Amino acid sequence: MTVPGSFRVQGSSPLARRLARLVDAAQSCLARNVVAGRRAGEPAQYLRAGGGYPDPWTRDAAINTWQAGCWLAPRVSADTLRMVCEADGSAVVWDDQWWDQVIWTLGARQLALTTGDLEWARWSLGVSTATLARLDERCLDPHSGLYRGPAVMADGISAYPPALHDPARSLDSFVLDHPATHAISCLSTNALFVLAMRATGDLAELTGADPTLWRHRADALPARVLEGFTITGSDRLGYLRDRGRLDESQEGLGIALAVLAGVADPIRARRIVRGVERAPRGLSAVWPPFPGLAPGRFARHGAALWPMIMGVWAQAVARTGDAAAFGTELDLLARLFEDSGLDFYEVYHPVTGVPDGGWQAGRDWRSEPDQTWSATTLLGTVLHGLAGLRPEVDGLHLQPCLPPGTGGVELIGLPWRGGQFTLLLHGSGSRITRAFADGRSLDAGPVHFAPDDVPDRIEIFCSEEENP
Repeated sequence: MTVPGSFRVQGSSPLARRLARLVDAAQSCLARNVVAGRRAGEPAQYLRAGGGYPDPWTRDAAINTWQAGCWLAPRVSADTLRMVCEADGSAVVWDDQWWDQVIWTLGARQLALTTGDLEWARWSLGVSTATLARLDERCLDPHSGLYRGPAVMADGISAYPPALHDPARSLDSFVLDHPATHAISCLSTNALFVLAMRATGDLAELTGADPTLWRHRADALPARVLEGFTITGSDRLGYLRDRGRLDESQEGLGIALAVLAGVADPIRARRIVRGVERAPRGLSAVWPPFPGLAPGRFARHGAALWPMIMGVWAQAVARTGDAAAFGTELDLLARLFEDSGLDFYEVYHPVTGVPDGGWQAGRDWRSEPDQTWSATTLLGTVLHGLAGLRPEVDGLHLQPCLPPGTGGVELIGLPWRGGQFTLLLHGSGSRITRAFADGRSLDAGPVHFAPDDVPDRIEIFCSEEENP
């Protein structure tokens, strides 16, 4: 099938030609993962997690909606998000990976803003409020002010340092099968709560409710995150807290979400980008590798490359305005897919870049094909990173980040609130020098359009800026 709101990339530059192939392949992968409901009570179609995962897990449904589904398949995305809620629609379903429930709000908020569906926004606000209240009650540590729980998407024990593994359960892969993990607090999960509180505030404002509580909470939590996760004497952020101790490993998704959430101020975020450590083929889930594995092996949720993490990280880098660094991350992500025949696998080898599920709980794991969030985060990296599309309550903001040598890139048929528009990007860098709407020159400054006033054709010229 064809994705309902698919768009095209074209242009004569090498990057435009490269992205055209990748975007087409990613949208085809997304389309293959839109499948028919299987039983009574399920929608006509929903978005499965991937070729090896027929169910719409909470985090996958939310990430896929947030990254691309809200633009390209809004109805299917909405139905998929409903599927991971309680039967009465009151809150996100409570399952054994409860720490990822809060990410649902990011997908719901993005869907509300890109479609302008106020009925969806009102319902989502109720779900988000109830879910956050339940997590406050069960997971908020009153002493540190941080949320307890494993890391975002890191449901496997290989994501965690050996001290947290129970030797008697060495063949058990699920993180919570190991009792020492029950008391930890992780960077990614707490940065995600900042984003979810801001998203809840946006849903409130969009529907005419009072967003003040959520704005205040979202403004207060970053200070606690910085206090809890800053590595002494540096700008770096550590991975997890365990009984008062900070593990100083680099958590890829954690630092990405911290940058996107504004936990790190812009200057510090730039320094974090410059100081990040990568495996040879990209940003690992956790780095450096944990000790104890045989030579040649790498942990499935540790040093492995998850394209979803790499894509969200690339978008965080773009948010800092560092176009050269963004170009590096975009290239690394693109090469994984290009070298695997434009297929979108779940996990890749950090040294060779071949699809490889990694080692966990005494065995090698399969890297599943057609992993939906591998495709959607590639699309999200083009939409939110390169093009800088940022849906907000007051409309559509644009802040492109064009790697050196970008030249000209056209994004044709971009969906927005039931219509479409074309975006033409020129130059390189992240400083907007000129912009036009349907041929009319815009005033200098940020490019922003009211929700119902997005023109048919937007043209933006960028140049390099000196990084602070």
